[in-house]
Amino acid sequence: MSDKPVIGFIGLGFMGHGMAKNIRQNGYELWVRGRKNRQPIDSLVSMGAQEASSPKQMAEVCDIIHICLSNSPQVEAVMRAEDGILAGARSGLIVVDTSTADPGSTEALAAELAAKGGHLVDAPLGGTPVQAEAGELGAMVGCAPEILEQVRPVIDCWAGSITHIGPIGSGHKN
Repeated sequence: MSDKPVIGFIGLGFMGHGMAKNIRQNGYELWVRGRKNRQPIDSLVSMGAQEASSPKQMAEVCDIIHICLSNSPQVEAVMRAEDGILAGARSGLIVVDTSTADPGSTEALAAELAAKGGHLVDAPLGGTPVQAEAGELGAMVGCAPEILEQVRPVIDCWAGSITHIGPIGSGHKN
């Protein structure tokens, strides 16, 4: 039995697939959720990842969930949908949003997750898909220092550098 947290990953596009692959290759139990393109899902499942039926299910089984989507409306949908992360969130859940997002949206979602006992981390990415595959992205992280220490080992799987910018929303403001 591993003492490592169970990781979820939503958004398996050009950046997300490489990030998720690096998390799995570092020995973490990984749950994934993709969209229409089966190739990245099938690739990660072949490495031992499990496919979640919904973001809600992922929130029920994972300790830390990464979101790597294009924009705030997509992140809001994954968080707030009837079968979204907030529907399955429990105390202690940490959501790491690596998307390009609006800081106001980030702060609102952080408050909604906090009401369920969870924590949102904003960690926008610096780099390219090649760097994502190599585990060499830059992460500008906004969250409380104690939450950063909980997620740092997982972010280390895909980031070559981690810069703590400040409290939640700080990463998306820079």
